[in-house]
Amino acid sequence: MKLRKLMLAGGAVAALASVPAQGAVVDNPQFRVLGLVIVWGADGFGSTANAPVVSDFVIDNDAGSNDADLITTDVHTVVTGSLTPTTDAVATNATPFDVTGTGAFSTDINSDGVLDASDTFGAFTLNTDNDIDVDLEQNSSFYVASNTAFSINGSATAGPDADTFTLDDISWTMTVQTAPLAGDTDTFGGASQDPQGVIPATVADLGDFGAAPGALVYDGTAGRATAATPGTILEQSVRFDVTYTLGTGGYDLSQGTGQIEADVVYTVFVP
Repeated sequence: MKLRKLMLAGGAVAALASVPAQGAVVDNPQFRVLGLVIVWGADGFGSTANAPVVSDFVIDNDAGSNDADLITTDVHTVVTGSLTPTTDAVATNATPFDVTGTGAFSTDINSDGVLDASDTFGAFTLNTDNDIDVDLEQNSSFYVASNTAFSINGSATAGPDADTFTLDDISWTMTVQTAPLAGDTDTFGGASQDPQGVIPATVADLGDFGAAPGALVYDGTAGRATAATPGTILEQSVRFDVTYTLGTGGYDLSQGTGQIEADVVYTVFVP
């Protein structure tokens, strides 16, 4: 009996010794990608400005309206179809006109962009088709690359030299291009897609913008990112083309004389 007990005890020790040692390795990889919207164009107005320059770098810092712009400067527009910075308004310029209809011509004969006493042209036969229309339509653009949907607010204020005309007299349209159009000299797109935002029908002129923070001029709530496939910032960018026109269908003599300069600010944000 004593021997049997001893043998059982030995067997129990042997079984315990055969259990392998155990260790645990714990890992916890984590990734979080914030919504990102990059806005670029020029870094100022006129001949001293540079383009292309990224001057807004917006991150969706938190849900709601807590976006953060990591670059303190602002984007300035370029002339549509190029990377030429737009010029600041010159209130002393007189707007050239087109004489439309048969024998149509521009009153800016010397092509300096101003209607003044240095422009001279010959007599023309008047017929029922002749009319006066504004010769200049102002077109400007800025660019956006994003990994998320975004919206744009627009605000507008009239300059101190506004006389007779108001912000309601400046018609406004905006379109989105995913690649340069024929004749354009700028380069972008190739890995981009239409972000599919909506321009509200209630926004037709600068009078609809209002003062800051302005009105929603591009609603991307149900939209998407500009980046469609892997590529560079340039390749994943789209171009926003803005057109300003004096009058709803062009200027008419019944609108009289006057001048107006508008300061327009577009604020890009993640909805």
